[in-house]
Amino acid sequence: MKSASVSDAKNGFSALLDEVRRGETVLITHRGRPVARIESCRTSDGGAGESEAELVRRGIASPPRARLDLDRFLAAPVPSLPEGVSASRLIVAEREGER
Repeated sequence: MKSASVSDAKNGFSALLDEVRRGETVLITHRGRPVARIESCRTSDGGAGESEAELVRRGIASPPRARLDLDRFLAAPVPSLPEGVSASRLIVAEREGER
C-alpha cells in the first residue's frame, strides 16, 4: 500500500488517482498518522477491471509499472521453437517440475 502525506496528496492528487485506477490503495497521513485511505470503488455490475483491482488489493497481482507500448510489443520478434519441439509438452513438463 502506498502512503502519502496530506500535502503530497493535495499536490499530486491526479497521479494518486492514476495509481488507484491501477488497483493500488493509497493511505493518506497527517503528521505521520493515518487519516484516510483511497481505494478503487467496486461497481455493482462487476465491470471490467474490478477483478484485476481485487487481485492487486489481495497481493496476488501487482499493477503495471508502465503503460504498454503496443507498437513496440507488436514489432518484437516472435519466439520460435526448434524443429520437433512441442510448446504444449514444454508447458506440461514445466508444470510437472521437469526441465
